[in-house]
Amino acid sequence: MKRLLIPALPLLLAACGSLSPAPTAGELLDAPTSLNVTGKVLTAQAAPTLSGNVFSVRVKVQTPKSALPGLNVTNLYVVTSDGVWSTAVDKTSQWKCGASCAFAVGRGPAEGLQSGDGVQVVLGLRDAQGRTFLLRDDQVKVK
Repeated sequence: MKRLLIPALPLLLAACGSLSPAPTAGELLDAPTSLNVTGKVLTAQAAPTLSGNVFSVRVKVQTPKSALPGLNVTNLYVVTSDGVWSTAVDKTSQWKCGASCAFAVGRGPAEGLQSGDGVQVVLGLRDAQGRTFLLRDDQVKVK
């Protein structure tokens, strides 16, 4: 019985919704550059930088004139010519910059990224109800 249960465990977990696969490069590139959440239009501005072998991405999420809805940045994805770089973002790496904006930062190994590379930065967002969203910045260059 144990032999049957162990190989089936990933399928059982997936059926419960506890496994969430990472988005593909195509899904990330299809993410919108503006997002309407509870009647508020959100946009993102990304600033990817390279320092030695450490790649950092700072993003600013903002909405014009009104308060941001209760969202947290959960992941940062960077679509490059070689694939997708990603990192999780915890609550200690996020802060408000006023009622209508928030910053988040993600860091990790550079994995072949070079200064001057054109990339697409995509934010994974989660609201208070647990719904997830993707929001993409226009193409930016790594500095």
